[in-house]
Amino acid sequence: MAVARSGRPAGRGTAVSDALAIAGRAVLGQLANLLTASRLVCAAPLAVLVLHDRFELAFWLFLAAALTDVADGYVAKRWARPSQIGAALDPVADKLLVGSLFLVLARDELVPAWLVALAIGRDVMLVVGAVILRSRLARFRIEPLVIGKISTFLQLVLLGFVLGGAAGIAEVDRVVELLVVAVAVVTLASAAAYVAAGLRLAASASSAT
Repeated sequence: MAVARSGRPAGRGTAVSDALAIAGRAVLGQLANLLTASRLVCAAPLAVLVLHDRFELAFWLFLAAALTDVADGYVAKRWARPSQIGAALDPVADKLLVGSLFLVLARDELVPAWLVALAIGRDVMLVVGAVILRSRLARFRIEPLVIGKISTFLQLVLLGFVLGGAAGIAEVDRVVELLVVAVAVVTLASAAAYVAAGLRLAASASSAT
């Protein structure tokens, strides 16, 4: 039997370190889930703040919520294995946060109503498409596309600039105009990409049967 310098079996220290590593990943995985859940919880207070014209407070709360989006992904990928709960909660948190803010900001005409309809319409289309594919494919799994992530990122950036401008933190009208165009173009591109991916999956399912 191999013996470590401390006089204890070498395998025991390895087993302890492995157990600690597993426990650490589990704790960090829960931390990532909590960060995602906090973004989910922020959606309603943010909408209420905007409805009551508390734009400065809404901006800082939104900034904190947006940072959790970066933090939970980093924690999950760097130190923990992404969990099924986190994978399911993350897009829900993003869509609820973005969608609710788009609606209340459109009410005050701070973002174009047509852009809100485009963004929410794309998300509704994705949900309907996912339901249809799941009914046809037993092992169907939703995988976010890069273009979809870029779309969500640009939407968050746009919302941040709109809230900052409404709060009087900076003059951002020109930037917002450019971001509106960018968000519209990327949202349409991501919708087309998801439709194409869905059609390929449906075609492969039909050929397999």
